[in-house]
Amino acid sequence: MRSMSSAENTTLFIKANACTKAQQLKETLELKELPDDLLHDNLFWLDCITPKKTDLNCLAICSLQQGPVFIDFLAGKKAHRRQFGGGMGQPLVRAMGKIDNRLPRIVDATAGMGSDSFVLASLGFDVTLLERSPYVSALLADALQRALETAGLDSQTLAIFQRMHLHNTDSADFIANCPDKIEVVYMDPMYPEKKKKAAAKKEMQLLQHIIGPDMDSERLLNEALKKASYRVVVKRPKGAPVIANQFNIAPTSAVSSPNTRYDIYSIDALKQKLSICNKRQAIKSFNLACLHSRSIIVSINNLDKHPYWK
Repeated sequence: MRSMSSAENTTLFIKANACTKAQQLKETLELKELPDDLLHDNLFWLDCITPKKTDLNCLAICSLQQGPVFIDFLAGKKAHRRQFGGGMGQPLVRAMGKIDNRLPRIVDATAGMGSDSFVLASLGFDVTLLERSPYVSALLADALQRALETAGLDSQTLAIFQRMHLHNTDSADFIANCPDKIEVVYMDPMYPEKKKKAAAKKEMQLLQHIIGPDMDSERLLNEALKKASYRVVVKRPKGAPVIANQFNIAPTSAVSSPNTRYDIYSIDALKQKLSICNKRQAIKSFNLACLHSRSIIVSINNLDKHPYWK
């Protein structure tokens, strides 16, 4: 999950002796140089690390308080979830649905650290990852590139990363202006902070510090509902209210897990509901006119038989 605030919440720095990967991103990400004697707990900087028992060179966002945060799709929690997460039966996957017995193409509008996108891609979905934060997007790009360049990777695993397409962009703008058909839009806005709760996971703490609070999930949902041809899926904490939208449309169904709820907006079902609402509004207007002309009053049941609608 990630926030969708309008700007980065925290400045990212770079040390003078940072790795080549970080130095190459200095201008693109507008990183400021950080002298060693100015380090403190609330500062974040970009550098590379080598995880234990590996020879990997991973781009990471570092801090004194939290340590380095990086993305690795081939090891750790993401690899464990791929192997033991429940396959096609897990709630995330069931919420995506199927189109004529095939898997729909997914736009993950809040890619974040890429966990959900990776799960979906590992199960055969084609996933477009949209991430507005250039900092988080840089971590994703590095992880995908490392995976694609991993020696000896089997063809099945390689195909997972070939199904993941990353864009560093504003999700709402991308969806609104996309010339291609979008079948499913998936949203995982930043969960609201809870005062009485244990400290968030390190990755979540990073997102909260770097990106800031969720400010425009309603705008994103509006654009998704306009564009998606099959469904929109919104991940929410269990018990949380649905995200408001300009159409005042409620989810048509939901898939739940112990701590999470996936609100599903089926576009076909919403179109049918809208059609009925439009017909009823037309009947109301027509009957008002009939009262003045003493014509036959129609109802929703005989609407299609009335010559006015033939």
